[in-house]
Order: sequence, then C-alpha cells, then structure tokens
Amino acid sequence: MKKLTILLTALALVALAACGGKDPAPAGYDPETTSKALLESGAFEQELSQLDADMVSAYLGLEDEPEAAVVYTSREGGYEALASRPMADEEAAAAAKTAVEAHVTAQTETETEVQYKPEDLPKLKDAVIRQAGNTVVLVVAADYDAVNAVLDGGSAE
Repeated sequence: MKKLTILLTALALVALAACGGKDPAPAGYDPETTSKALLESGAFEQELSQLDADMVSAYLGLEDEPEAAVVYTSREGGYEALASRPMADEEAAAAAKTAVEAHVTAQTETETEVQYKPEDLPKLKDAVIRQAGNTVVLVVAADYDAVNAVLDGGSAE
C-alpha cells in the first residue's frame, strides 16, 4: 500500500510539473475546417462561392499573397462573405487583422454613398473580424449568433 501511495504521489508531481511549464501559443483557426463549419452553420442567406487564390489579397485589402487562405463571397453581389487567413505568426496576424478592419471600414463608407444593395449594408457594418493565434477570420453574414457559435465553439485547431 505504501508503494502505491508513493507511486501515485510521484505521478501527481510529474503531472503538476508538466502543467507548470510555459503556456502553448494559442491555436489559430484552421481555414478549411472553420470555413466548412461556417458554411454549414446556416449563417448565410446568400449562396457563396470560393474566390480564386490570386484574388484573395485584393479582396481582403492585404499586400501579400496568402498561401492557405480560404475565401468565399456572395454570388449575388451582396455583402456576405467569409475569409480565413493564416499568417506567419501572431504579430503578422495582428497586422492583417488591422488591415482587414480598415478594408471593411472603407467598404462601409464607400458603399454607403453608392447604396449598392443597401439592405445588406448592416451585415457589413456588423462584420466579425477575429484573430486566433496566427489566423485572421472575417465573416459577413445574416446570422451572427450562428457565426459566433462556430467561432467560439471549438472550430479552432
């Protein structure tokens, strides 16, 4: 019995030592998994189609070409869209998030004057732009409760 107690105590100490180490970096959203979950969530009213890779940077207002970005936009010319863009590191992701926020703000201001699909403008104004680890996600949708459920519900890697 004494040997069992010593063994269990030793295992507990090893487990505690392992937990006391440096916290791992937060995981980013997996572009494919997150996009699929968002598309299946019912958050979108419009039909979305995947954007060609060479158009992604211009669409998101970024300077560099993405390697693994997944971007879907409305086929109806509306504002619904989703984009998931992994970056080299968290610092690059923070800069990309700022660029995407500026891009969405610029679209909002421009489209307000043009009145292109004015019924969709609230979707753009309420766009969800998040950073998780090294990944930036942009979602413009009809149902933000569904979007937040996916993004908060463990679709991150």
